[in-house]
Amino acid sequence: MPRTVVHLAGSPGGHLDLLAALATGLGDDVDRVWVTGPGRRADDLLARGETVRVVPDTGRAIRPVVRNVLAAGRLVLRTRPRLVICSGAGLTVAFCLFARALGAKLLWVETTARVDDASRSGRLVSRFAERVFVQWPETAGRYPGAVLCRPALWEEVRPPAGEAREGTFVAVGTHGAPFDRLLAAVDDAVGAGVLPTPVVAQAGPSAYRPRHYATVPWLTAEEVELCARRAQVVVCHAGSGIIAATLRSGRAPLVLPRLRAHGEHVDDHQAQLAHKLAESGLAVVLDGEIRREQVAAGTRLSLARPEDAPSVADAVRDAIEEMAIV
Repeated sequence: MPRTVVHLAGSPGGHLDLLAALATGLGDDVDRVWVTGPGRRADDLLARGETVRVVPDTGRAIRPVVRNVLAAGRLVLRTRPRLVICSGAGLTVAFCLFARALGAKLLWVETTARVDDASRSGRLVSRFAERVFVQWPETAGRYPGAVLCRPALWEEVRPPAGEAREGTFVAVGTHGAPFDRLLAAVDDAVGAGVLPTPVVAQAGPSAYRPRHYATVPWLTAEEVELCARRAQVVVCHAGSGIIAATLRSGRAPLVLPRLRAHGEHVDDHQAQLAHKLAESGLAVVLDGEIRREQVAAGTRLSLARPEDAPSVADAVRDAIEEMAIV
């Protein structure tokens, strides 16, 4: 029987993290082709033996958008995808629409980060999708007819492993904007003895230079996982990838959301996600200064998970089987 070939289209960061978690539940009879932007995440996938197709980022100017559209069109003509699972963001839109125009089945999975609204890419791509999957009841109202799933982050919750932990792990994620505000808050807390040392910190393109700890620009996904598992405390932006790694370590992350007002993101969806997770005991939301009681709260993790909705992976797999795509 022919194997199902699935194109997984997602931007580096939380979108790709969601697709990676979903891909593990698709079964061994599926061949995966990743469509994403250039960078460390694409390199990591290639190093693991995955098939990766890279398209340029769209940026905020006309020329990068044109390059993205042309590259996406060439890729679709060359590979003729039969099934595309997409989670956004902008760099995947042209690929998805070209693939759909040539007859591919399209499944749209809205990210966990979208709680109260729909993403811009989702509002467009979902109109052409065979199925739409969302992870929060609030988001379902934005996508009529969508399949409501259990949030993917709930699948990552694990009890503490009981291994020795020390220090603080800090991560600003893979977003292209600096996050000096997070690094400065950690610096003050380390200097005041509120956060434990040693500190391992991934700073991305941030310009802030801490006084009390050293930083590195980037870490691989495997390095992030290891650092989260070994740390006593994790402080991070509200990105689903680092949050998932922290939940798998049996800890609740201390989360400072990136905000549009500070030029840290294009909108405030990270604040939506952070507060939603805090309601369920899966994160501690920071508002600036890091306090001792917040650090203590990060060692306590709620293990309760809602069971009244299918997982994203199960819902997507059922849709693929129903459509009988080979």
